[in-house]
Amino acid sequence: MKGMRKISSATPADRFRFDDPDRAVVFHRHDLPSPWINYLSNGSFHAFVSQAGGGLCWWKSPTVFRLTRYRMYNLPLDSPGFHLYVRESDGATWSPTFRPCETPLDAWEARHRPGRSAFSGRRGDVEVSLELFVAPDHDALVWDAAVTNRGNAPLAVDLFAYVELSQFQWLEELQWGCYIKSMLNTWRDKDTDAVLYLCHNQSHPRIEDCPLVYFACTRPLAGFSGDRDAFVGPYRSERNPVAVERNRAGDAGIEAGEPCAAGQVKRVVPPGGTERLQWFLGVVPGALKRFPEAMTGLRAALAALRAPGAVDAQRDKLDAWWNEHLSAYSCEAPDETVQRQVNLWNPVQSVHNGRYSRSISFYAPGVRGVGFRDTAQDMLAIAYRKPEWAADSLLRLLAGQYRDGHAVHAVFPEERQPPWTSVHSDDHLWLHPLAHALVAETGDLGLLDRRAPWLGPDHTSADGDGTVWEHLLAALAFTESRLGAHGLPLILRSDWNDIIGRFARAGRGESVMAAQQYALALRLMTGLARSRGDEAGAERLEALRAKQERAILACAWDGEWWRRAFDDDGNPVGHRDAKWGKIFLNSQTWAVIGGVGSQEQWRRAMDAVRRDLDTGVGLRKIAPGFATFPQDPDPFVGYNPGCGENGAIFCHANAWAVIAEALLGRGERAWAYYLNLLPERVLAKVGLDRYQAEAYAYCSNIVGPENARFGWANVTQLTGTAAWMDVAVTQYLLGVRPELDGLRVDPCIPAEWAGFRVRRRYRGALLDIRVENPRRVEYGVGAIEVDGARLEGGDPVIPPRVLQGKSSATIRVVMGRAS
Repeated sequence: MKGMRKISSATPADRFRFDDPDRAVVFHRHDLPSPWINYLSNGSFHAFVSQAGGGLCWWKSPTVFRLTRYRMYNLPLDSPGFHLYVRESDGATWSPTFRPCETPLDAWEARHRPGRSAFSGRRGDVEVSLELFVAPDHDALVWDAAVTNRGNAPLAVDLFAYVELSQFQWLEELQWGCYIKSMLNTWRDKDTDAVLYLCHNQSHPRIEDCPLVYFACTRPLAGFSGDRDAFVGPYRSERNPVAVERNRAGDAGIEAGEPCAAGQVKRVVPPGGTERLQWFLGVVPGALKRFPEAMTGLRAALAALRAPGAVDAQRDKLDAWWNEHLSAYSCEAPDETVQRQVNLWNPVQSVHNGRYSRSISFYAPGVRGVGFRDTAQDMLAIAYRKPEWAADSLLRLLAGQYRDGHAVHAVFPEERQPPWTSVHSDDHLWLHPLAHALVAETGDLGLLDRRAPWLGPDHTSADGDGTVWEHLLAALAFTESRLGAHGLPLILRSDWNDIIGRFARAGRGESVMAAQQYALALRLMTGLARSRGDEAGAERLEALRAKQERAILACAWDGEWWRRAFDDDGNPVGHRDAKWGKIFLNSQTWAVIGGVGSQEQWRRAMDAVRRDLDTGVGLRKIAPGFATFPQDPDPFVGYNPGCGENGAIFCHANAWAVIAEALLGRGERAWAYYLNLLPERVLAKVGLDRYQAEAYAYCSNIVGPENARFGWANVTQLTGTAAWMDVAVTQYLLGVRPELDGLRVDPCIPAEWAGFRVRRRYRGALLDIRVENPRRVEYGVGAIEVDGARLEGGDPVIPPRVLQGKSSATIRVVMGRAS
């Protein structure tokens, strides 16, 4: 880590720790360098919340149905959120989330678990806990609170729950909120004792769905407020709202202004007793077109949520969903950080990416919609845990593909706005790994015969439909019809690296990475064709793959590594004589993944990666980074050197290096790359106050050594790193990988490992896979036994027929081939 300036910081253990039995990360202090968030969701109603209680809530879409406000990029940091004020009889006021009051407490703790976040604080004899989660059966965020009296006298306490409400359409609110604030109402409904909110802006693109927002408690409200400015007071903040200071929420809604939902509850808790109560922030759809029906739905929802035991039942149902998801694959390994990431935090993050693509987080405002290539990759980590979810996502993606085979770049299914129609060389090529992974996992070739619509020329309506197989063939045909002078795919707008489009302004630039990706897609499709009994089709696809490989080999090898592209004038990009960008990471890794070249070339290229791109905390995407403005008046990219795609440690791309080294059988190096980017490890190495981001979630990129902020994690949570690191460790390092012919068990591990264990669901059977490494090798399987019966043949693949009819099986794998 040469060049990294030391930044002093508190020991990470002073601020957080992992509690693996509770599946939790535990915070001892709220004041981390940035918000560390947790997503709460039932699939349609969503929120994220930080360790300090800041956060955001939305229904379906964070741009058109944003329910609460969150001031991104502004100070005070991480504000507002889901605030609970505790006002004691002496006027002292504090919060179990610590923020916003920031009153010193005698004890404080916060916990993020899958789908739930909990906070607890104690001041003197008063202890208050708050847990937030989204109810699986209701579009509502549950605030489950409890007040415990540790003293010897009755405790009188006032609780104020508060959220600041949004105008729904986030971008329009930024531009036209001064007018929209006169198109909304808040009021208290006496029949349900709920604070209600309507934003009746008639220009909303989904006006027929616009919801009625409610905020209600299981205890009677002593007061309420729907007026943010009246509740907080002029020239104040959420830290010291005037309504709490005066101990009077008031009883005022608004017909114009800045909305909020606040409810005051008065309780008296006996000595040693606990008072439990819940608030619900939820929605009922269709209020602007069917208000009576919405009110009926509101009454039904609140009756269900307020019923005895309902909140506990909803929490149990949420936990059961996560338990089922996490039980699909787990490991016991010699490294507890590996176990923790494989068994919990990586699959949790993969669910978030599957739900939100690259849309919404503390860093991202939610405007990106659903990326085509993003989702196709995210679903690789879902395909072996919830194949039905991944299959549905595949079919939805295919509805964004045109008859000529190319695809939209992103869609906005909830926003009713046109898709991003820029044409890229790679979007459509991500369909093939996903379709192959699903068939390999389930054995269901019938997926390929399911039908999906083509997107019409108007970018909105359908243009007939085709089978999944026809869609996949069309994607290959599109690439084959757009090859450049070297026989490689044209870059078009870009390939996976958005910045590569800079070399194709005239439309003639060619991508080596897209060519390697195309070769992989053809290989996967060849296998699928043979599985379908289409030998003639397989031979055609194999011929195309061989042709593409010849084209790559004829122009892309630079002597020690693979070139990255060719510009409009046919000049190579990423070569030994270049001043900037001599070597690019992706074309080295994708040569191995795509199976293009020789073992010698693959090893030499990956050796160059180790020599020229390894920073000790991850691999840079390119080196050296390109000069930018003002040094270059027409820069290759706007990113400063060491940032983003211009020489940062792009974590997504690092996962492909892990896979490439595993395919080469180099376990020590593959694991070094993997461990270097385990979030808690890189944080410990770089330092908490420099790295800043979550210790349990991957980030998009880490600023590289050419920049003074080397080590800063940028854009966390929603990144393709999550899916690919999950695939890399579960399927290539631990080596349990579904293929068309069966389940491959082919680990690549550090030589010092004596073995490990994997439990995995596969085609209806729960497999207990125990790997032994008596010879202390990095790679190579000597024998496999299934329920004591040894498999014959040298290929470490368990055929489905061996497991047929079994609900469970014990697999013994011995590494180290006999000499």
